[in-house]
Amino acid sequence: MMDLIQENELSAILIRSEANIFYFTGYRGPGYLLVPLNGEPKLYVYPLDFEAAKTYVRGGIEVEELSMTARVENVVEGLPDEVKSRLGFDSLNAEDYLRLSALLSHESLKPASEIVWKLRMIKDRSEIENIERACDIASKAMDLASEMLEEGVMESEVKAEVLEEMFKLGADGAAFDIIVASGSRSSMPHGAPGSRLMREGDVVVVDLGAIFEGYCSDMTRTFYIGENPPEEVVKIYEMVLEAKNLAEESVKPWTLSSALYDKVYDRLAAMGYADRFIHGLGHGVGIEIHEPPKISKIGKEMIQENMVITIEPGIYLPGKFGVRIEDTLLVEKDGVRRLTSAPYTLTPY
Repeated sequence: MMDLIQENELSAILIRSEANIFYFTGYRGPGYLLVPLNGEPKLYVYPLDFEAAKTYVRGGIEVEELSMTARVENVVEGLPDEVKSRLGFDSLNAEDYLRLSALLSHESLKPASEIVWKLRMIKDRSEIENIERACDIASKAMDLASEMLEEGVMESEVKAEVLEEMFKLGADGAAFDIIVASGSRSSMPHGAPGSRLMREGDVVVVDLGAIFEGYCSDMTRTFYIGENPPEEVVKIYEMVLEAKNLAEESVKPWTLSSALYDKVYDRLAAMGYADRFIHGLGHGVGIEIHEPPKISKIGKEMIQENMVITIEPGIYLPGKFGVRIEDTLLVEKDGVRRLTSAPYTLTPY
């Protein structure tokens, strides 16, 4: 961290994002973490969170209790001039930015979120172990979801049972609002809230993830309720699975993230479905469910060893159905290792 602060000619970084504070300190909650180039890091928290911060902060970081009415400028104003001369920040709302700008001048405030992402994108062994556990929980939850998919079952019933199963398996909770989108609702990538009853002939997209010790997982499977899926559904499913396999086979360290997207887009274009692939190919996963690298048309990051990413191509036919298949993957020296697991079959298993 200090090397990156120096390399970017900053005097300190003020970290506001709760995810970043957790990454550096082990404490989950609001506050302000100041990391000076010269000196010791300090975590500032409000009285409500002081005991929790003192309990969970690791690495000998000093914790200071703020007054209940303190604001971000109160944290910064008393700092030595050499600390606040070129102050980087990771995430400030507009109001806090304006307050700090009035205190320090615009020239002294420098966006620095990329410095943190350089560190967070590459996972260490303990982070990978937590993500592996989150993936194992998600995979077991997908098994349960598959068992429940049949005519007359409500989408919300599946969501409720899956969430309960995650908790039973030791999850902190769901990584995002679980998606169970059946029938024509499966053509909406994020589904839609509701209590639709599933029927024979439905395509059902199930997208879920768990959190374990603060780290996320993400996976999607698509199912068909009934004996004989229509030819069009089978064709689209096989196309999406082929695109996913192509992408996974192409992931190697030092591959440009946008190049992975382009390869899948071109394959789907050759099959006449590029305009029905309406989102990115994947994303990083860690403390947050969506992290860099962004694997999309505008992705600028190079894939590197020990990144954890998703690959999730999808094809969506509005008003009819959609198909998406997704796994969480660990990038290794020679390719990827799937961390989530569930059969690739249209039929609930």
